[in-house]
Order: sequence, then structure tokens, then C-alpha cells
Amino acid sequence: MDRVSIVLAVLGAVALGVAIYAGVEVIRLARRAERVIAHLEEALPPLVEKIDVAVDAVNVELLRIDGIVSDVENVSDTVSSATEVIRSPVEALSSLGGRIARAISRARRS
Repeated sequence: MDRVSIVLAVLGAVALGVAIYAGVEVIRLARRAERVIAHLEEALPPLVEKIDVAVDAVNVELLRIDGIVSDVENVSDTVSSATEVIRSPVEALSSLGGRIARAISRARRS
């Protein structure tokens, strides 16, 4: 055999070895992927259920907070209405007090 044939044979053997090694690694990777997928299929449903329960709990709390905010708005409206009811007589008394003070002041001058 000539040297070119020997070099080609050696290169072919090396290439075959690399191809076999790559094939073995691909098979190992595929098996690992299968195990990971199987683990995810077991772990995800309970996790999704826990997330669903947590979201429901958050929704309940949001509804409770909404009720509290509504109550605060109602109290605020009531206080505002009461302030309006009280403001008119207070303004009237203030005006009356001012008039009385002016009348007394005029009476003292004369």
C-alpha cells in the first residue's frame, strides 16, 4: 500500500471513532432529556395546583381589600356630608358673631 492509502485509512478510522463517540454522547443526552422530562411531568402538576391555590388566596384577599376600600369610601362620603351639614350653621354663627362684634364696637364709639 502506498502512503496516501495508509493516511486515508487512518483518517477514516479516526473519523469513524469520532462519529461513534458523538453518537454515544447524543444517546446519553437523549436519555438525560427523557429523565428530565419525566421528572417535570411528575413535579409540574402539584406545583401548578399550589400556584392555583395561591392565586385563589390572593383573589380572596383582594376582594377583602376591595370591601375595606368601599367601606372607607362610604365613611368618607358620610363625613363629607356631615361636614357640609355642620359648615352652614358654623358659618351662620361666625357671621352672626362678626355682626354682634361690629354692633358692640359701634355702640362703644357712640
